[in-house]
Amino acid sequence: MNQASRKVLEILKDSERIADQVLQNKQEIVQLDKRRQETREAIRDLGKDDERKVWITIGPILVKMEKAKAFELMKKDQQTINVEINKLRSEQKELMSKLRQVECQAPIVGFDLKPLDRKEVNALSSNLPGF
Repeated sequence: MNQASRKVLEILKDSERIADQVLQNKQEIVQLDKRRQETREAIRDLGKDDERKVWITIGPILVKMEKAKAFELMKKDQQTINVEINKLRSEQKELMSKLRQVECQAPIVGFDLKPLDRKEVNALSSNLPGF
């Protein structure tokens, strides 16, 4: 194999490795989002229930605990899931940028944009009428 063939093979291996990681992250985001929705539904159902103690599952174990503690535990789990999803989404952007770089393509314009935080939105809405 000559030098050019090795280089092409190296580029293909790198792009396949990165593309596999992108697909794996995407699947993990879907699974985490499903878990987040199930937790949201459980929190909503917990609010409707007037029992003092409730049954919840923690992994493979079924546990009966105080409603307030279960609610707090589910809220904490939901926050952890949100952090993990956001981390994976930002990692996806980096991987896609790396993939386009390996494939010698121009970066996607606007792909690295970040949303405005609450302070920035409030500043814009106070200075721009109708925003």
